[in-house]
Amino acid sequence: MEKPWAIVSGGRFSPLTDLEKCGYIIACDKGYVYLAERGLRPDLLVGDFDSYTGPLPQEVPRLDLPVEKDDTDTMAAIRHAVTQGCKEIWLYCALGGRLDHLLGNLQAAAFAVAHGARVRILDRENEITVFTADTITVPPRAGWSLSVLALTDQCTGVSIHGTKYELDQVTVTNTFPIGISNQWHGEARISVETGILAILESRM
Repeated sequence: MEKPWAIVSGGRFSPLTDLEKCGYIIACDKGYVYLAERGLRPDLLVGDFDSYTGPLPQEVPRLDLPVEKDDTDTMAAIRHAVTQGCKEIWLYCALGGRLDHLLGNLQAAAFAVAHGARVRILDRENEITVFTADTITVPPRAGWSLSVLALTDQCTGVSIHGTKYELDQVTVTNTFPIGISNQWHGEARISVETGILAILESRM
């Protein structure tokens, strides 16, 4: 199985959990600092480097971006990953801090899913899986809640089993948060047929 690609963004730091399982690492702007401080080297640098102006390793390839652009640094990194055929992206340091960047990163994750990848976003307090046309199994986590949100206008064929509140083959829209704050009753199984769905595990 092809290893996932990691994208380390420049938002609030979150532990680089399971990074050693990734086959390729992209550092976005200040994300390079988070890697360098831990003795880790990226395979690619992406960004306009407005939030980090220090030295960069000359031996690491760079995708330089203009300061004035349509893509955020993270979006540009995701766009690069999917054009290279990446099928799974793990996104770090992309939540917390600025709300606009958080929402933008969720939209960028939805873009990746629309282009054939699955995205996992990791943070101290949250883990988010963004996917389509599949079933995800989520083991129980004590002290965490489980939520499901539609990232497209609607998600059809949504089923949730192994939880306190279950759904079976329903349509979930992005204008009604029916899937918020569920509880595990064993291992949760979450499916979607069409549309882009997000599974959110959040520390309580």
